[in-house]
Amino acid sequence: MRSADAAEPGASRSALLEALRANEQEHQRLRAGLVALGPGQRLPGSYLVVGVAGGRVLVPGARVAEVALRVAFEPVPGGPPWLKGSFLWRGRPALAADLGARLGGSACAARDAMLVVLDGEPTVALLVEKVLCLVEQPLLADAAEGADPASRLFLGSCRVEAEAIPLLAPEAVERDVREAA
Repeated sequence: MRSADAAEPGASRSALLEALRANEQEHQRLRAGLVALGPGQRLPGSYLVVGVAGGRVLVPGARVAEVALRVAFEPVPGGPPWLKGSFLWRGRPALAADLGARLGGSACAARDAMLVVLDGEPTVALLVEKVLCLVEQPLLADAAEGADPASRLFLGSCRVEAEAIPLLAPEAVERDVREAA
């Protein structure tokens, strides 16, 4: 009887993770649908504006589990330079990706850098130079074009303080981290 009880939490966890992934995919589809409507649309929700490689990027707040100070990382053997390594986050294994380096810019060397921990599975944290501010319902400026290889990491850009800031697709970074780890 005990072994059936022990197996149940594992099955419940798997079912919840599967439902969460389906929900994330639907959220991504809806966000992409709004972006496809074109410039002038307001994107619902809150977005973090983070500093990376001398520029700024928007990260959907709905995907952020926590913002934390940089920690020490254990290198991932054979991983690309932008994959900083693994660490423990709240007792769970996590992987850190240097967002600036992943986007083709300079690596984050700041000791006071921040980790934007995403809520997906596996746990991925974005290493950023700084978290600048939070914006509500940014105005869509344009959709991402497919010409630039890094553009697949973006859904488009939004106007924030008269500047067009790229809107990150966290799912794409998570996919890259899973493939590289």
